[in-house]
Order: sequence, then C-alpha cells, then structure tokens
Amino acid sequence: MTAALVSTVMAALLTISQPRSVAAAVPVPAVPAPAVVSYQSPLGLKVVTRKQQVDIRWDRDSALIAKAEKGLMKVTEGETIHDISLDRRDLREGYVAYSARTNDVRIQLDVTQADGTTTSESARVVAIP
Repeated sequence: MTAALVSTVMAALLTISQPRSVAAAVPVPAVPAPAVVSYQSPLGLKVVTRKQQVDIRWDRDSALIAKAEKGLMKVTEGETIHDISLDRRDLREGYVAYSARTNDVRIQLDVTQADGTTTSESARVVAIP
C-alpha cells in the first residue's frame, strides 16, 4: 500500500512539474534592420569644446581644401557674428581655436575655389552650464 501511494504521489508530482504544451508559436515577422545612411562631409568640419574654448577642425587633406583659394569662418554667438578670413595657408593648417563667450556657438565654414564655387559646412555647439 505504501509503495502504491508513493507511486501515485510521484506520478502526480511529475504531471504537475512538467511544462504544459503551448499552442504552436505564431511566427513573428522579421523587422528589417534600419537603413544605414552614410554621409561623407566634404570639408570634414569637426568641433570639440574645452573650457571656454571651441576647437574647430576640418580635413586639411580634403581635395576641396587643397584647391581652395580662400575661406571664411563665421562664428555666431547670440547676436554677435565674428568673421574670420582664412587664406590658403590657414586652410591647410586645418585648425582654429576660438574663445567662446557664451554656451551657444554656431560655426559656418565657407571654402571658395578659384572658379568661385563655394562649399559650406556648419556646426553648432551648445554647452550646458
């Protein structure tokens, strides 16, 4: 009698502990991977902030920089606009350090070729005080 009781209890426990069958899984449609958009910046303008200074760099090895006659960098802080003229030598250096006076600085780099064609890039730096 004890063996039959143990056998019945074991069978009940096995039945309870076994996972129940689940209805057939519904296939989930595959989500397409997001499209990767690659953008090659013609001038390679990059901006890095440091305490009270904005380091402005561009790709000095760019074909547009190599052929450029001149450049103009406009730095805007609030209502104030600073125009910084860049000659060929400046453009080939690829760097300007700017002492920021505010937490919101806009930079626009215009590079002009011998034929008058101008290429522009811009960036904005917003620092949280």
